[in-house]
Amino acid sequence: MTTHTPVVGSDRYAKAGYHRKGVWRSAVIAVAALLVFVAAVVAIDRLLSPQLNGLGLLVVGIVLAVVPAGLWLAFFYVQDQVEAEPVGYVGRMFVIGFALAGAIGVPLTNNVLHVQDWLYRDTVSTILGSLLIGTIETFIIYATVRYFMFDEPEFDERTDGVVYATAAALGYATAVNLQFILSSGGSGLGGSEVYIAELALAYAAFGGVIGYFLGHAKLERDPIWWLPLGFLITVLLSSMFFVVRGQLETGSINVGASSALPSVKGLVLAGVLAVAVTAIVSLLVHRDVSREVAGLDKAEADPTVGDRQANRVVVGLFVVMLVVGVIGWNVIVNAVAPFDKGTVRGAYPASYGTVQNPAEVLHVADRVGSGAEFIIVSKDLKAGQDVRSVSSMLAAERAADFVSYKQVDTRPATVNGKQVQLQQFAYVDPGGLVASIPRVIQGSDYIFMMDNRAVIVTLLSTPESIGEVDAVFTSFVNSLSFK
Repeated sequence: MTTHTPVVGSDRYAKAGYHRKGVWRSAVIAVAALLVFVAAVVAIDRLLSPQLNGLGLLVVGIVLAVVPAGLWLAFFYVQDQVEAEPVGYVGRMFVIGFALAGAIGVPLTNNVLHVQDWLYRDTVSTILGSLLIGTIETFIIYATVRYFMFDEPEFDERTDGVVYATAAALGYATAVNLQFILSSGGSGLGGSEVYIAELALAYAAFGGVIGYFLGHAKLERDPIWWLPLGFLITVLLSSMFFVVRGQLETGSINVGASSALPSVKGLVLAGVLAVAVTAIVSLLVHRDVSREVAGLDKAEADPTVGDRQANRVVVGLFVVMLVVGVIGWNVIVNAVAPFDKGTVRGAYPASYGTVQNPAEVLHVADRVGSGAEFIIVSKDLKAGQDVRSVSSMLAAERAADFVSYKQVDTRPATVNGKQVQLQQFAYVDPGGLVASIPRVIQGSDYIFMMDNRAVIVTLLSTPESIGEVDAVFTSFVNSLSFK
């Protein structure tokens, strides 16, 4: 272990003027090693096409989710042999970041706010969703270092903030990647590793930025706005990454070994971001250290006194941004687009796109999220036709167009005081509006009988999405009025 001569300040801050250049070298090498690893995984996947499924696919997916963070931390550990930094503290930041992400961050974004379902619907939702993700993840990374490491005596160098925050951010990224693997039951080697490495590189960059502000605050008496500024900059950087990534990433990740390879543009973006942040933060730390050595900035006996107030501002800022984001989320997910089609009026989810079909009164589809379709058809009635004959007519039409059409359930229902027939069905679609391979479709019909016509309001969805869109469809049906 190497010892360093105190430059200024008390013993607790004896290394305030020390610049650990090996940290930056390790970061750049880690980026390069990770990109090489991704290239190797993709090459194996493309050349050997390993047939993985079930438990084997899941185990491989979990291993691939952990490797990027492992590579990064391994390089810091090797560097630790040259310039002493307790590796236990680095590991602790990783574990706490991972735990907080798994217990709070991922459930909040995925299970409570369901950001992944509406993030890329339109420009407004992309910006708002990216800000929400950036706010939550940045605060958890910040809180991991601020509450579990900031007051430790070992946090005594400017680069420590970067090292510890990067470890916490990689813990967060690993939790996100594991959630992706577990929720999908495993993914193909090449496609999943591109996605996983992309997030690891990006989160490491976010950790480097907030870590610089934390390291600076630990060793200097900064104004109360310093830490909030670092928090906001990191949130904006994270948000911009997800916005730009949404424009660049055009591929897909499917369950199974034959997964389609996502566009590497997102991976290149994350790699450039990680290297750029490393270079910029290194220059800033070098500037601060030079000023320290020159006596222009003195390490305070206890520069963290004012940071307690700054921390309260960060917490308050996080709460305000989260509340604003939740309000915006509620507006977006519940926004509707009114329509008036002559004989039918109502409102469908604003995120759904219209499908042109002259034979239909209305046809809208959720192209970005669930893939659900809402369809309204009006059919003129012949003398003597009743709701049963209309149901039989629908069954005959669908049986001619699709494979294995089956009516599952039929029962009376009431919609806005009107007696209607509700029927549920399923069939196999050989292509469909939003798919190119055969898939099972589940659906529901509300059949409204008028004086001389029948109005059929239909929901089409996949078995995986039918539960989440059923409530939306019910609201859509209740919004309808007829002339």
